[in-house]
Amino acid sequence: MSWDVFIMRFPPEAEVIDEIPESWEPPSLGTGRDVRGVLADVLPGIEYAQNGWGDYEGPGFSISTPVKDADEATVAGVSLFIHGDSEAAAPAALAVANALKARAFDTGSGDFLTADCAQSAFDTWRAYRDRVLDQRAP
Repeated sequence: MSWDVFIMRFPPEAEVIDEIPESWEPPSLGTGRDVRGVLADVLPGIEYAQNGWGDYEGPGFSISTPVKDADEATVAGVSLFIHGDSEAAAPAALAVANALKARAFDTGSGDFLTADCAQSAFDTWRAYRDRVLDQRAP
């Protein structure tokens, strides 16, 4: 089970996702090569498989991200699938968004992540994950 964060150059004036007009077209984050370069800077040691999935092992957490776009193709958004318990996970997600000059969106809560709320959003996801996994235990 992962904490899923989506990164895109969402309109800065939108405080909630419902404030984004349906006609809105997301600006590019850069080319596939650019985005993979930014991820490598922010997540040192990220490794990419031939299928385009990047995997990063952080201190007590991991991030998987599919950046399958060709080197010269434009990328509109990046998904981060975060596993683990470390308090460093939320700042890592924000660091990726900041480096891409974009905003992070918590797909579970439906809220944009900020420095003020990212840790509590991660904590809420962890509590949910723990409840679900406890219910599955024999």
